[in-house]
Formats: sequence, C-alpha cells, structure tokens
Amino acid sequence: MDTEKPRNSLNSPNWLEHRASVRYEFGVRIEIESNGWKLWGRVRNLSRTGLFIELPAAAPVPDEAFHARLALHKPLPVECVVRRVVPGQGIGVSIEIPDRIAELRYAALLVALSLETPPQDALAGQGNEEPAVAESSRS
Repeated sequence: MDTEKPRNSLNSPNWLEHRASVRYEFGVRIEIESNGWKLWGRVRNLSRTGLFIELPAAAPVPDEAFHARLALHKPLPVECVVRRVVPGQGIGVSIEIPDRIAELRYAALLVALSLETPPQDALAGQGNEEPAVAESSRS
C-alpha cells in the first residue's frame, strides 16, 4: 500500500473511494512549466477532473498551480493544481482545460479510453489530424 500524503483537504483515510470521476490508465509524457523552469513527467492515469503525474526522483515538486501540456500528436494544454504529493512517485493534480477546442479533444480522449479505442482514432476531427494532401490528376 502506498503511503500517500494529501496536500489539501483529502484527509479522509478512504479518500480514494471518494473520487468524483473514473480514472483511466494512460501513459503519456507531460511538459510542466512552473516558476520559469520546465520539467518532463509522465501521466500514469487521468480522469475528467485530474491526473496523476509521475516525476523523476530528483525532480522538484512544481508550485501549487502550474501550466502543462500533454505530449499528444498536437500538445494538449491543461492548467493544474497540486492536490497531493506521493513521495518518490509523483503528484495528483486537479485540472482545468483552458479553451473549448482543448476541452473537446480531452473529452474525446476520455471517451476513447472508456471504450478502449486507440486515442488517435477518437481525436480525429478535433484539430489533431494532419491536413489532407490532394492527389494530382492524371493527364
């Protein structure tokens, strides 16, 4: 069992059972910007309202609030607030999506994960695809 230390109001011994959203396993890199420095981590799992981000062992814990980008084909911006720190493992954060297009892309990712569909298929049509290349006509 992990010894997880809550940062805010998650003092209930059964706080894991009180999550508002289903979590999905999804390993993707994430770029974190905090206090003028950048750090790469890895998302272990995600939900509609948050992420668990694994950090390198020697990495500093970001400030309470920070900007980040999921390293998808087209980076997906998220605004994060640290809710708990798990020493030697990473941080649990709540998230806000900064714009409507990013919200739609994130929602499509969650749907794909819930249906066990490859995420790139679910993100098609959400500004995540390469532009089509017109074929030349034969003379």
